[in-house]
Amino acid sequence: MYKPRNIASLSRDTNPYVRRIETPLGTTRFLNLKEILQPADTHNFGVLAANAVVPEMLYAVLDAAFDSNSPLIIEVAESQVGYALPGSGYEDKLTRFMDLAVSAVEQRAQHSKTVPPICLHIDHLQKDPDLAYTASETGYTSVELDFSKQPTSDRTEAVRMNVEKCVPIIEDLHALGISVEVEEGEIGSAAARAAQTREEIGAEITAVDDAVLLVEETNPEALAIFIGAAHGEITGEPPIFYNRIGEVRDGLRRKGMDVPVVLHGGTGQTYRGFNEAVNQGARKFNYATRFWTILFDNLEQDEAGAAILREMAAEAKKRGRSGRYVWAEFADQMYDEVQPQTFRNAQREMYEHICELMEKAFLSKGRASHYPLNRT
Repeated sequence: MYKPRNIASLSRDTNPYVRRIETPLGTTRFLNLKEILQPADTHNFGVLAANAVVPEMLYAVLDAAFDSNSPLIIEVAESQVGYALPGSGYEDKLTRFMDLAVSAVEQRAQHSKTVPPICLHIDHLQKDPDLAYTASETGYTSVELDFSKQPTSDRTEAVRMNVEKCVPIIEDLHALGISVEVEEGEIGSAAARAAQTREEIGAEITAVDDAVLLVEETNPEALAIFIGAAHGEITGEPPIFYNRIGEVRDGLRRKGMDVPVVLHGGTGQTYRGFNEAVNQGARKFNYATRFWTILFDNLEQDEAGAAILREMAAEAKKRGRSGRYVWAEFADQMYDEVQPQTFRNAQREMYEHICELMEKAFLSKGRASHYPLNRT
């Protein structure tokens, strides 16, 4: 019989690092994935997980969540801690972003009758386990441990290696009430996946048995799987096997494990596709690339912004990357030289896009009413 290692209740009694958020409705906090995804599962909707790592992105997703009365997950990937966040070292970078998020929520709460449920999550931790512990000590409430890529072509063996790396960290995080997302199947990039046939992608999607084994051994709060969607800007109509979400959920339920599924690679998918994913049992939807596209498209319209983007592209090319991967090195110059209206325009465009996603793609508009105000 499956016997989970239970996650502790998240409060300052179990976790001294929980950040207080002061609002006119009372003192609240960020939620973990268990708290934010369970109502979504009960009421059949999805929750946007936005990699909103630039201030304009953060403000746009928060404005959309408040105005749409929608739950929200704000996340920062391990790689983004390096290339997008200002500061020096994990602790400084994560603390600055946490402070920015808390301040932004508190400011919006002053003019709102409700405070939407929000989770602050570390996305795609792949290389340095220390990041999980630093995140926990700076108030983050959730972490994705992505150890899906292993040096073996045997998927079952890869799952076992994944488990070995996850379990010690999960035990420590669960004791603090911090939730964990695990991943089975390598998501990959949209550009690489575009070169594959339907049959090739179908052969690589997450197997139900492998997903069940990973969850059985790690007891996470959420499971990311590969169904054909990929990181980056999806173009055309790539083969995405939404039915595998339902098959994995059914396989987990047969084992007594009702764990929500996460869909990575959201940019470019259709609303119809998102709706199908929701109906199949996906609850957390990662979304990142479109934010950068909107920001850079607006910066291109500003003479100084366009010039700095060219500098960024040249520098990033030396490292074999695209321009956004040197953002933190050029951000101060951007804010000094680019017209403020350019950033406001980008933020507004992101906001409008996110509001539409919450209403039409994830069906989460108005669903914050299903959550209590979680007090510290």
